[in-house]
Amino acid sequence: MKITDVRPLVLGAAWRNLTFVVVRTDDGIEGVGEVRMINHTSALLGYLDEAVPTHVIGSDPFAFEALARRMIRDDYARAGQIAMSALAVIDMACWDIVGKALGKPVYQLLGGPIRDRIPTYANGWYTVERTPSDIRDAARAALAKGYRAVKLDPFGIAWQELPHSELRRAIGLVEAAREGVGQDGEVFVEMHGRFTPAQAI
Repeated sequence: MKITDVRPLVLGAAWRNLTFVVVRTDDGIEGVGEVRMINHTSALLGYLDEAVPTHVIGSDPFAFEALARRMIRDDYARAGQIAMSALAVIDMACWDIVGKALGKPVYQLLGGPIRDRIPTYANGWYTVERTPSDIRDAARAALAKGYRAVKLDPFGIAWQELPHSELRRAIGLVEAAREGVGQDGEVFVEMHGRFTPAQAI
């Protein structure tokens, strides 16, 4: 089996574009992968335009490690976020192809289930004004939909160090989310890797 075509599809979504990649084989099997590149979608598409004919077309989706080595090692520059995101989206699509070819769900190929239920949390539920009352109400609405946990980024566009006034504001938003979910719900805080280790702690 060989990869014959790779087709990216960009779908606009709240806050970011979602990039899907459809990988087709000579057997007619298609696999789909998904990646998001906030503010870098065009760079990802540009990388795929160059990398796909050079490294991906003609590759065996069952031999993904060899393909990954070519994509990482055989390019001149060190693989960064864009190249690694392209690698990830092709990897997902190859796993999808392998699962379809073998007639097995990918989770079985990865070692099988270890549980039959998983907890979920609401993300992106707070498309409201960043005020404590709006965050509290949005958290309550998420729980009303059946979620037992919510995740939010209370920091806005902060980077590296957080001024004390912004820290107090962020704490207020987290407290509002806690009030919204109550003591039995969970609140996860997203920092997007933007802070220094000392500030994150």
